[in-house]
Amino acid sequence: MPKCKSSCSIRLKSFVDEFGNNVFSTDGTVLYCKVCEIKVGSERRFTVEQHLKTAKHIRTADRQKQTQSQQLISNVVGKKSSFYMDKCRAFLGANIPFHKVNNKIFPKYTGKEIPEESTLRKNYLTDCYEETIKKIRNDVVGKKIFVSIDETTDCEGRYVANVIIGILDKNTPVFDQSMFLLWPEGIRHDDVLLFVTDAAPYMIKAANSLKALYSKMVHVTCLAHAHHRIAETIRGKFNNVDGLVSNVKKVFLKAPSRLEIFKTEASGIPLPPVPIITRWGTWLEAAFYYSDNFTTIQNVF
Repeated sequence: MPKCKSSCSIRLKSFVDEFGNNVFSTDGTVLYCKVCEIKVGSERRFTVEQHLKTAKHIRTADRQKQTQSQQLISNVVGKKSSFYMDKCRAFLGANIPFHKVNNKIFPKYTGKEIPEESTLRKNYLTDCYEETIKKIRNDVVGKKIFVSIDETTDCEGRYVANVIIGILDKNTPVFDQSMFLLWPEGIRHDDVLLFVTDAAPYMIKAANSLKALYSKMVHVTCLAHAHHRIAETIRGKFNNVDGLVSNVKKVFLKAPSRLEIFKTEASGIPLPPVPIITRWGTWLEAAFYYSDNFTTIQNVF
């Protein structure tokens, strides 16, 4: 009998070692499933494996894994590293992409574990954003502000609206404040000879008001801005050409195979230009390109 009891204990312990002590436990006589909280038949290895494949065991094990994962996330969020936070602030402040954090040289000089890009993005980026917004809110409390909004496009051609706000101080106008940075001992009004802006009506009005203080200043509106307005007017008059430019741009967008076909079929001409509406004159350049190469492009398509 003692020999039989000893062999049974060894067999049960081998099951615990094989499948993990987080799944099974034993007191030497009974095999106990920690996941399902029940006794498991252990006469044969096949019986143990069958229990692991039951729907109840799998469902309970998955539920426990999800709970552990949520607890781990909660612990990470609750105990954030000040070093990681400072690193996130530094990268954002210097406009450095997060994937640069994977550079292997950082640990050599910091002597600390460097976070992964996903760690900064998921756990620290939002905090930096909230921190910045809170600072802006505190700075503008009870003060008059100005808002400047302009549209542009990012590197992937998506439209982006840039919004800038600032505090207006009646005692120190923006123009005079800028000049005071140059001449802190006193603004030299007669040394300001040229003021260049776009042709917006409010800028013309502002320049006329400033001339009362800067008597020798000449206001010049930006010629490039006027050219852009002309280009936009021309684009609005030729809807068919605009459609051609837009559709060809879509055809080749993120399509390397189509680009290869174009290079093969029309090797004598460069690739179609990619006009960006906010880049002055690019649409006109594209229109001239299609005018010169329309027949060739038509044959390719």
